Amino acid sequence: MVQTPWGPLPWWLVYLPVGVLGLTLGSFANVLIYRLPRDESIISPPSRCPKCGRPIRPWENIPVASWVALGGRCRGCRERISLRYPLVEISAAGLTILSFAYFGVNYAGLAHSILFVALLALVIIDLKHWLLPFAITIPTTIIGILGVIWFDLHSLADSLLGMLAGLALFVALMLGGKLLFKREAMGGGDVVFGIMAGVFLGWKLTILMVFVASFLGTLMAVPLLLSGRDVSGRAVPFGPFLAAATLICVFVGDDILKWYSNLIGL
Repeated sequence: MVQTPWGPLPWWLVYLPVGVLGLTLGSFANVLIYRLPRDESIISPPSRCPKCGRPIRPWENIPVASWVALGGRCRGCRERISLRYPLVEISAAGLTILSFAYFGVNYAGLAHSILFVALLALVIIDLKHWLLPFAITIPTTIIGILGVIWFDLHSLADSLLGMLAGLALFVALMLGGKLLFKREAMGGGDVVFGIMAGVFLGWKLTILMVFVASFLGTLMAVPLLLSGRDVSGRAVPFGPFLAAATLICVFVGDDILKWYSNLIGL
C-alpha cells in the first residue's frame, strides 16, 4: 500500500498512472530535445517525420508503444526512428516513479519529476549542441518557486538563498573562466541552471552541487591527461556534470554534508 492524500492505495493503482505521466513527460522531452536547438516552436506544427514531413497521427505518437508497433520506422517513408525516443520516454518514466516513491504522492513528487526529466533533456541537448535552453530551465525554476510559495517544497528563505548562491557562483565561474582562458568558459544557460538548482536544493546543497560537478568533471579529465593524449582545444559540455551533481545532491546531499562535518569535527 502507498500513502496518498486520498488514503492508502495499492501500489499499482499509484505507480501505473505515475509511470504513464512519466512516459508523457518523456514524450514532451523528446519534442524539446529535437526542436529547441533548431529554434522551432514546441507547439506547432504538430509532430511530423523529419525525413518526409508526414504528420504523425495521435495513435502513432503513443510513448514507446507506437515505436514498437511501427518497428522503429516512419509509416510513410520507412525512415528509421531513433532508438533515443523510446529510451528517453522509458528513462523519464523511471525518474518519475523514483521521484514519487522518494518524495511521496504530492507536489514535491511532481515538481521533482519535472526537474529530473528537465535534467534528462538538458543533458542530451548539451551533449550534442552545447546548449542549456532557457525554455527548459526557466519554466522548471518557476515550478520550483510555486512549490516553495504554496506547497512548502522548501523554506522560502533557503530557496531564495539557493537561487542567489547559484547566480553568484555561476557568474563568478563565467567571469573567472573568461579571464583565465581568454574565452567564454560558460554561458547564460549555466547561470540560469544554477538558479534553477538553487530553488530545489537550497544554498548549502547548491554550493555542494558546484563542487560535486567540478569533481566529476575532473574525474573525466584526469585519465585523459594521464594517458598522454593531446587534449588542447578540446572540451566537454558541463551540463551533464551539473545534472548528475544535482541528482546526487537531491538524494544524498545532506548525507554528504553530514559526513564532511563529522570529518572536520564540526
